[in-house]
Amino acid sequence: MINLEYLIYLYNGLLKKDYILDMVSKIILVGMMGAGKTTIGKILSNKLGYDFIDLDKIIEEKSGVKINTIFEIEGEAGFRERELQVLSDSIEKDKVIISTGGGIVTNEKSRSHLIKHNALIVYLKANLQTLCNRLKNDNSRPILNVENKEQVIARILEEREPFYQDLADIDVDTSHMKSIDVVKFIIKKMDAI
Repeated sequence: MINLEYLIYLYNGLLKKDYILDMVSKIILVGMMGAGKTTIGKILSNKLGYDFIDLDKIIEEKSGVKINTIFEIEGEAGFRERELQVLSDSIEKDKVIISTGGGIVTNEKSRSHLIKHNALIVYLKANLQTLCNRLKNDNSRPILNVENKEQVIARILEEREPFYQDLADIDVDTSHMKSIDVVKFIIKKMDAI
């Protein structure tokens, strides 16, 4: 039998925000470098009162070196192992927004880990032109230390797009939206869950 008081409570919207937040205790942001995962993650964590975790930043803090250095010494395979370990530790927490590295989806173990932890996965996407504009002066990313960044970004986007799409519960195109509008969009989509 349905509790009438509970239905009235829901109907009046008094439960909505807390109910949604109780349902979603982990939000994971995936997407290409330059899509806005760190920026959006910080704002979203502020709005929801969740902790914010940037996996790349944690990897750098734990290793004591920049991501570039890890790639140079250990290669991508070594970096992906470190990334998986930090993801494993971070995803066990509740009330957390996790910003992943753009390439996390290339590791099958990481993809499996993302799926099995009952987290809301949000794919922040941006078109090629937007990504190129946002990343044109970025020399901090090992994969972009090349002559023709646009070709590299296009190739990476093509390779990773199916993984992002497959994992995503929500996707939002950040190409022409202000960060706060992206956050509002995500929260609105959460309300619809």
